[in-house]
Amino acid sequence: MGRQYIGIEQLDYEKNDSVVRLQNVIGKRKNTSLIEEYEDYDKTGISRSVNWKGGGDFIYCELMKYNEVFMDKIQSTKTSNELLEIWRDIAKNSFLNWYVNPEIPEEAVNNFTEIGRFENGLEKQKKLLAELLNKNQLYVNLSEIDDGDFKVSEDDKKLNQSFYGEAYND
Repeated sequence: MGRQYIGIEQLDYEKNDSVVRLQNVIGKRKNTSLIEEYEDYDKTGISRSVNWKGGGDFIYCELMKYNEVFMDKIQSTKTSNELLEIWRDIAKNSFLNWYVNPEIPEEAVNNFTEIGRFENGLEKQKKLLAELLNKNQLYVNLSEIDDGDFKVSEDDKKLNQSFYGEAYND
């Protein structure tokens, strides 16, 4: 289609995510053909309108997770005890909302444990922990890329520098 663009996607749609959709537009290269031919490419919508025959390529990068790592852990947890361990880890290693005290007093632990004993207690506990995290810090900011706590690889730093150019060093 001759298009060049940068797409940004934050949500994970599983079978309908942006990477899968782009792969479907490109299709699969036929191995039996001497010329570059594609099969199983998208033949609907704009592809049909422009008589698209597949082909092309794309690259994609994912943002480095920060507080999002904790969100994933919270959602996959099966027990209140696991959540309590995650809470302790959050208090030490995450970026909390400004109004949250990172200290975990014993009374708060007891109250949190008690919530887990009631109907839908685990879900309520998950919601409480998720509210502690600053959602504006789900991913590592470019300005923090050199902070050793994030363990950003040299390859990732080089990729960011090539993408952002001089703005990377500002």
